[in-house]
Amino acid sequence: MASALDHIEKTLTDAYRKELDQEENVWRSLAFFATAISFQIAAASQIAQLLAKPENKLGGVWWDTVAFICVVSLLVLVAIAFLAMSIAPAEFTYVADEPAWLAFARGLERHEQNIARAGGQFDSVRALKTALAEQVAEATHANRQINQRRAQYRTMAGLAVLASALFTMMLVVRVMLHYMPTVY
Repeated sequence: MASALDHIEKTLTDAYRKELDQEENVWRSLAFFATAISFQIAAASQIAQLLAKPENKLGGVWWDTVAFICVVSLLVLVAIAFLAMSIAPAEFTYVADEPAWLAFARGLERHEQNIARAGGQFDSVRALKTALAEQVAEATHANRQINQRRAQYRTMAGLAVLASALFTMMLVVRVMLHYMPTVY
């Protein structure tokens, strides 16, 4: 019959693996951010080139457009800063390496044999599972803290990119509405 220790050991090991996998999620999302920011920079650059011509320095539209470009640029910089924080190096916690576990298990077996010779009882398997469960629990907790912080930074970067996309669309619409009557 499975003990509570068997169950918690499996649960903790699954959680440990999940937290280690979460580290990769930050890197997988970078392509989305790079693409979104690139499109916004391209749109703002095209409009900035259009406005740089002397004939296009038309009062209110020019000032509106410059303001939008400044806001978009600031939001992109904020997004990049949060992305940088989300990928900043962090020291993940790992369980002991395999040779250390093997040496520990052998020590437990010797201890169990010595106690058995003296007429006592000691369960080396239970002691090993307990030690492993403790290490996995501590490592999982530490790694989860890192992943939650990274996820929060990535969320803030996402919000900044979303806001910059909104301002980029407003910029494009503002310029299009100004130039539309002259095209038709």
